[in-house]
Amino acid sequence: MRTYTRTTQKSRRTRGRDGFSLLELLAVMAIVAMLSTLAVTSYFSAIRGMSSRTARRNFTNALSMARQRACIDGCRVSLIIFNEAAGFDTSGSKISDLAASYVVCRELGRFSFVSEDLLFDEFADLNKLFREKLLTDTSSDGVAGAIRLYNLSAGSWSLVRPYVEQKEMTGVKLPYSTPKNDFKIWAYKFERLTGSGMQSSGGGNPTWKAGDSYGIEVMPVQSLPKGFSFRELNANASSDASLTDVRHVTFEPDGSALAAATFTVESQDPNAKGAKFTINKRGEIQVSN
Repeated sequence: MRTYTRTTQKSRRTRGRDGFSLLELLAVMAIVAMLSTLAVTSYFSAIRGMSSRTARRNFTNALSMARQRACIDGCRVSLIIFNEAAGFDTSGSKISDLAASYVVCRELGRFSFVSEDLLFDEFADLNKLFREKLLTDTSSDGVAGAIRLYNLSAGSWSLVRPYVEQKEMTGVKLPYSTPKNDFKIWAYKFERLTGSGMQSSGGGNPTWKAGDSYGIEVMPVQSLPKGFSFRELNANASSDASLTDVRHVTFEPDGSALAAATFTVESQDPNAKGAKFTINKRGEIQVSN
């Protein structure tokens, strides 16, 4: 006996719907777009917040380290801010972007005599810290391997040749010299490079003089996150002065500051928070938004 199944028109219509309607698809796509927008916005907000916190924390640590090193080592230690080239245009000849940088410098000694571009220290064995001049070293070597020597008294820097040389200090007048001046004073000296871009410009006197405290960096140069800069510096990438502008604070062995200073970190993004660092003459560091 055969059994027949009766299929109604309604059941046929129900089995024929295997997908979603256009209205349902549009609703799902709108929800996904809204969630994606919220996720992207939250992501970039988190990135801005992280960059701000990183800039604030790292610069605060550098200031604290400079002060601590001054107290521990019993000498002057400076924190110096400046700009470095971070990008060039397609021709490779013009700077298109700057990196706001800072470095901690430790005092090595004080210059006892300065004669034009020669910087003498008669009390330091500089040959133990730097290599001595070789016969193959000539003045035509240019800036290859040049050392950035920091003036911790004035808050400036000059490029010097990457070696020291023992030389007689001619023309120096000392209070204990005899009328005949029949003795010679030998000392190791640096030779300062001259020309455009060989010394700092803003914030300090680039001219060296006897008694100036000098030093070199004691930690690698650090930079603020991309998009952040120091308000106190010239931030115009097309200006040559941007690479020679400099500001500083110098801490004494007792933890005090040689002079009060203020550094302001700001961002090109108006939604990213900056920070203001104030150092008073007692060496106290205050951070505010």
